[in-house]
Amino acid sequence: MPTVEPATRSTGRPVTIDPESVARVAMELFSRDGYENTSMEDIARAAGIGRKSLYRYFATKADLVWGGTEPAVEASVLQLEAGAAGRADDPLSALRQSVVAGAAALPDLAVTRARLRLIGTHRDLLNRSYEALGSQRDVTLEHLKAAGVPAATARYACAAFIGATFQAWLEWAAGNDPDPAPYLEAATAVVRLPQGHGSVGKEL
Repeated sequence: MPTVEPATRSTGRPVTIDPESVARVAMELFSRDGYENTSMEDIARAAGIGRKSLYRYFATKADLVWGGTEPAVEASVLQLEAGAAGRADDPLSALRQSVVAGAAALPDLAVTRARLRLIGTHRDLLNRSYEALGSQRDVTLEHLKAAGVPAATARYACAAFIGATFQAWLEWAAGNDPDPAPYLEAATAVVRLPQGHGSVGKEL
C-alpha cells in the first residue's frame, strides 16, 4: 500500500497548487483507504492545502477523478490542425493520430491509469462519462464536419469514435502495459466511414 505523507504548507504566501500533484495524492488515498472512505478534507490535508483551495480546482471527488484531460485535448487539437490539409481525404486517420498524440501529452500515465481504474469500477463515476468527454466529442465532431462528412453521419461516427477511444483507455488501464497507444489504435481502427463519406442510411 502506498504511504501518503501530509505535505508541508508554507506560511505567509499564497498557496500555488499543481492539480496533477493533488490528483496523485488523491489517487494514493483512494487506493489505500477506498474512494468512498476518502473525503475532500482528507485529500486537502494530505496535499498540504486548504479545503477552499482544493474546491477552487475540484468541486467534488468525481471532478478530481475525471480531471486531467486538458493536455490530451490540447495536443489532439494541435495534431489535427497540423494535418488539416489532408483531413478531407482520411479524417478518421487524422483522428487516430490525434488521440495517440493526446495520450503522449499526458503528464503522468500512472495517475491516468489510477483515475481510469476508479472510473471503470465505480458506476457513479462511469455514468459521468458523457459529460466528462464533452470536449473530446466536440473536437471530434467539428473535425469530421470540417472534412465534409454530412452532419448526421458525422454525429454517428463521432459517437462510435469516442466510445471506442474510451473503451480502449479502460482496457489499457485494467492491465499493466506502459503504452496506451496500441489500444487506442486498435480500438479506433474498427470505426469506418461510408465510402465517400456517404449518407445517413449507409453503414458506418
